[in-house]
This record gives sequence, structure tokens and C-alpha cells, in this order.
Amino acid sequence: MAITKDSPATREYMKYLQHPKSHEIWMSGKGFLTPHKGVDLNAYSSGILRKQGEILQNATTFRFDGSDLMPGAIGAGSFWSQMVFYVSGASAQKVADNIQNSWDAIK
Repeated sequence: MAITKDSPATREYMKYLQHPKSHEIWMSGKGFLTPHKGVDLNAYSSGILRKQGEILQNATTFRFDGSDLMPGAIGAGSFWSQMVFYVSGASAQKVADNIQNSWDAIK
């Protein structure tokens, strides 16, 4: 979260988001994970989310992958879409050629 328009109400909302209760409300739905160590893990709506929340809270490493160091057009663009293309059955050579073409286009 980031403040894009500063105001007293915005600052109060940001304070609210720091409290476990605000996370637990979202946790009771689907598709929300939080690293907040103060939350009640039982607030997750399913056992699967609860286990993922435990893993996230107990993580001891933080990793980047190669795409984090690439220009956005590659890392979040062609590299990502071509990896999806690859796992969908495209040949490694075709995928590599497409990614290389993207690199060549931004030089």
C-alpha cells in the first residue's frame, strides 16, 4: 500500500491496515495471504490458505528470479508470456527465439 493523496483519513486508514483485525477480515475470504505475524491463522477460510499463511509467516528467505533484473518489457512481458507458452507445449527453441527477439527490439 502507498499513499497517493495525503490526508488525515488516508493516514488513519494506513494505521488501520497495520492491525491484525484488518488482515483477518480479508483472510476470511478467498485468495488473500498475509505475512503479518500478529494475525490469528484460524481466520483463513480454508486449511489450504492457512497452511500457505503458515509458510509465509515462517519464511526465512527472500528470493528474486532472473526476470526481476530484466527490463519490464522482458521480465514482466515476453519472458513471462513465453514461459507460459513453453509449459503449454511450445519448443524451447521457439520460446528462446521469441524472447531474444524482444531483447533485440529494445536495444
